[in-house]
Amino acid sequence: MKRRKLSVNLVGSIVPPIEVGAREVRRDDAESLARLMLEAYRGTIDDGGETLDDARSEVVKTLDGGYGRFDFVASEVIERGGAIVACTIVTYYQGLPMIAFSLTLPAWRRLGLARGGLLRAMARLAGAGHGIVQLAVTCGNTPAERLYESMGFSDVE
Repeated sequence: MKRRKLSVNLVGSIVPPIEVGAREVRRDDAESLARLMLEAYRGTIDDGGETLDDARSEVVKTLDGGYGRFDFVASEVIERGGAIVACTIVTYYQGLPMIAFSLTLPAWRRLGLARGGLLRAMARLAGAGHGIVQLAVTCGNTPAERLYESMGFSDVE
């Protein structure tokens, strides 16, 4: 699958919405994050037929720095009723912060959880002195592409 690399400048005022159910990611969230990943990707362009074991391995690899240092402060999960329904995961790639995953359970989509998580991550990164954040999105993942573009992300040359 072809992917687009996007970035956005963090200079300026980022006013993230308050989310009562948001908290920092913990290592013991790995199993819940694996289930979230599997459900969020199921039936989408990013569904490669992965199993729960595959998703678990991907999450553990991410938390352990396999895709660059994991940022526990900028990353977050959103809970509803004690269950994780969305997350924004930040790592570092070639020294720059990267949104590695923005995932939302299907039943919780289109409620602003992803946008809010991204804005809060961006505000935390800006507060830590970063001027840019990047991400990669699968070409044809139209809902994600529209969200990112609406937030000012644009293609990296």
